Amino acid sequence: MNKSTHFSGTPIIKQILKFIPQLDISRTAEEYNSDRYYKKFKTYEHLVTMLFATMSGVSSLRELSTVFLAFEGRINHLNLKDFPKRSTLSDANKKRTSEVFGAIYSKLFKRYAPFLSDSSILKPPVKNLQIVDSTTISLFSDILKGLVVTLLLEKRKVVLRCIR
Repeated sequence: MNKSTHFSGTPIIKQILKFIPQLDISRTAEEYNSDRYYKKFKTYEHLVTMLFATMSGVSSLRELSTVFLAFEGRINHLNLKDFPKRSTLSDANKKRTSEVFGAIYSKLFKRYAPFLSDSSILKPPVKNLQIVDSTTISLFSDILKGLVVTLLLEKRKVVLRCIR
């Protein structure tokens, strides 16, 4: 098996990181003063680490730090100078406010909203929305007999129409 660290294609996380400008993140970090107590693990590194954790499907900080150690030579595309240790990640998750990441998300959403399929400005909003619930009702059949005439047995399906 080839042990090369050179890949022919661009990894998906690198493609996603191309759409996240570091300048916006550093400005937001300065605005919220989120890098105040950190020398090495800045907001950008925290964001990249959490994106990597989400995309790789790890479920704990220990597992994430183990993945970083295992793939140390193969994840240079993350642009991280040092891979964070478990204690560093834990401290950053505790002390760094989530409002910073909310503001980063808001800026990214404002920038890319016209390109998202479900947030297109050209589509009109949904009008006359009707919600239909089709569930099997076995309890309180006596109470529902007054509401729905077609309820004959306890295990019949009842359709309720809610109009907005």
